[in-house]
Amino acid sequence: MPPILPSAGKKEQGAGFDVRYLEREVSLNLVHLFQVHDRCCREEEGRSSADHFIVLYMLSGSGELDTDGQRQSFSYRHLVALEPGIRYRIAANAGEMIRFVRLEIKPLSGTLLDFPLFRPEALGRIIRDQCGLDERFFALMRELRSGDRYTRAMLDSLVNQILIQAGRMLGGSVLGADTGCMSLQPLSAAQRAEGRMKPVNKKELVYQAVQYMDLHVGHIEELGQVADRLGYSYSHLSHAFRLEMGMPMQSYWVSRRMMAAMNKLQAGRDSITQISEELRYQSIHAFSKAFKKMTGFTPSEYQSLYGAGWNDE
Repeated sequence: MPPILPSAGKKEQGAGFDVRYLEREVSLNLVHLFQVHDRCCREEEGRSSADHFIVLYMLSGSGELDTDGQRQSFSYRHLVALEPGIRYRIAANAGEMIRFVRLEIKPLSGTLLDFPLFRPEALGRIIRDQCGLDERFFALMRELRSGDRYTRAMLDSLVNQILIQAGRMLGGSVLGADTGCMSLQPLSAAQRAEGRMKPVNKKELVYQAVQYMDLHVGHIEELGQVADRLGYSYSHLSHAFRLEMGMPMQSYWVSRRMMAAMNKLQAGRDSITQISEELRYQSIHAFSKAFKKMTGFTPSEYQSLYGAGWNDE
């Protein structure tokens, strides 16, 4: 597959950017991908073509989505699928900029029902991302920039992951640990009685706890959620964790959150305020204090030393 290079769209006065990655359609196993559009602006108006669905994902900022007169709040880490032939407008809140990705997609004949996201009852419904789909969108754009012989296979995988995970979130599925996106709801009494997801020994229990914390670094508010999900009391889980790992469960969680914070600061895509919110700190002050205690640097100092050029306000 020859390289697929980004092309700049028409420039808008003021800040922002407009990058369209595809100059031609890419046929994948289940869909035709017509465009991947990375847009930063205050306002965007458009219309889907007569036979293309549009998937919009908000990477940053908050605003309002208007689809043929129906207005909805549309904010950071939310997505929506729009039907063919619909007119839409996205406008940022006063004083803000928004950044979103737009995919133009046509499912292959006979595959439409494979994607719940494109069913009539789902179209136009805004979904909160609970699976970190932003990373898949970033990976999709990285692949389009690389444009080597593996790009088509990677695009196929990433587009399918986006569409399938969005459909799962739409349906409120409770997913297994191997999906990369589990519900944080505790097990029901019936599920506990059946032993659903219960590990057979302490080593397996602790390993599942570690996997859960690794996968849900941005979604766990307190460690009792992990115990609930695995079907054990927190006291039992924390005792097993200390025996098997040689450290308190809380210490591992603090370390894992710090690792995620350092990765995000190095990537430079999110502000320090956004990172503290994503990692469920009570305030930016609490995040900064914990970060400096662990690393010896404030988040701003660390980002200046190791980051990708972000200047936080």
